[in-house]
Amino acid sequence: MDTIYILDGSAFLYRSYYALPSLKTKDGIETGAFYGFVRAVFSILKSKKPYYFAIAFDLPAPTIRDKIYKDYKATRKETPSELVSQIPLIKEAINILGIRLLEKEGLEADDIIAYIAYRLKEWNKNLTIYTPDKDLMQLVEDKRIIVINPITNKVFDEEAVIEKFGVPPNKLADYLALIGDAVDNIKGIKGVGPKKAVELLEKYGSIENILNHWDDIQRVFKEASKEALELSYKLIKLNPQEISNMISIDLEDIKISYNINMKRAEEFFMAFNMKSLLKDLNMLFKEEIKEKKVQKTLF
Repeated sequence: MDTIYILDGSAFLYRSYYALPSLKTKDGIETGAFYGFVRAVFSILKSKKPYYFAIAFDLPAPTIRDKIYKDYKATRKETPSELVSQIPLIKEAINILGIRLLEKEGLEADDIIAYIAYRLKEWNKNLTIYTPDKDLMQLVEDKRIIVINPITNKVFDEEAVIEKFGVPPNKLADYLALIGDAVDNIKGIKGVGPKKAVELLEKYGSIENILNHWDDIQRVFKEASKEALELSYKLIKLNPQEISNMISIDLEDIKISYNINMKRAEEFFMAFNMKSLLKDLNMLFKEEIKEKKVQKTLF
């Protein structure tokens, strides 16, 4: 009851598509990413038995970062049509399973998850984020907020973040701004890799202080652009306070409902010949539903 579980749906969607073999129904409908996604959701439900659980998604509409930088994510390949066709199936499955889908025009899934992290103290809850995306690791805080990679099951607390990147979570945005991110078309400082980024942060402490000592930086990195670094940091840093007027989520909104329509669910999964998912579904929502109803009466 003390932990909110959030799955970064957009990031996991892409990873599951590329990580799993292509599956098709007898009618030729692509279902590989759909199968992998729902299987991961069932795994979370089975292992954590969450009371609060939601899934965050990006929307195709322009985001606050696109308005700041028109070439944001411009280097990304177009989403394969085979994946696009499975997104409605995944969202319908989420709805059928009684799980809240979180999405908002202008915001990315990262922003929505950061907003939930921002509300934690008010709600007196912990947060577990399931994502393969390193950007969300900047939210990690003691044992209160952790990140789990849903593909490898690697758990990232503060110690694990430091071990992987060489900096604590509260400096991860500074670190990523320095090295840049080719996937999102974020430049960083040319010539600065992971090792040098750690050294710069050990010396200067933050992007703000690096910018205040820009003459020293440019003597070493002659092609460095102050404006590019400022932009990189602005694109990478998650600032939930700044978007709090764009979104409103209450704790009650992210409760999972275990009172699902089993007939509808069974018909949906059988329509795509997902017999193994149907077996898991019956185990999760028939055998364990009594336990969840008991819990609900206690809180």
